[in-house]
Amino acid sequence: MHPDTPAQGADKPFSDAEWPRIRRRLEDLAVLVDLPIAPPRRNVNSRLALETMELVRARQGDDAAANFHHAVSRAFFAEREDIADLKVIGAKANDFGVAPSEVEAAWKTHAFASAVDASIAASRAAGVRGVPAYGWPGTRAISGMMEPERIVSALS
Repeated sequence: MHPDTPAQGADKPFSDAEWPRIRRRLEDLAVLVDLPIAPPRRNVNSRLALETMELVRARQGDDAAANFHHAVSRAFFAEREDIADLKVIGAKANDFGVAPSEVEAAWKTHAFASAVDASIAASRAAGVRGVPAYGWPGTRAISGMMEPERIVSALS
């Protein structure tokens, strides 16, 4: 996710010549773990989605926030929805008991910006440079799509 991407989106940091190979690698890795994916060619700003996840957490708890994050990730990576769109995120939040009007009000004031900023700082300090990311207390995180064997190896 990319909370610092411009509102209009931005190209991924790969050339047009590199993109087919990178897209294919992502698709192949997704098949290994039975994950539906339609890799987007452009990044979108995920700040609205991240701030809304913190709103969902505040209203409904950690499990709901994790499930909201999963739903938004699926919307972006598999269904190619625009997660920078207030209507898209409002509808996703509504599925987790947070009304679209609450999302809009929190977004206007950036009520959860500090929580997102703290999370970004902590993830960067842990070494996160991509998604998905995995971390354990007292260790560096591993991040980026990779073969399951590499994740298991990192746990050993």
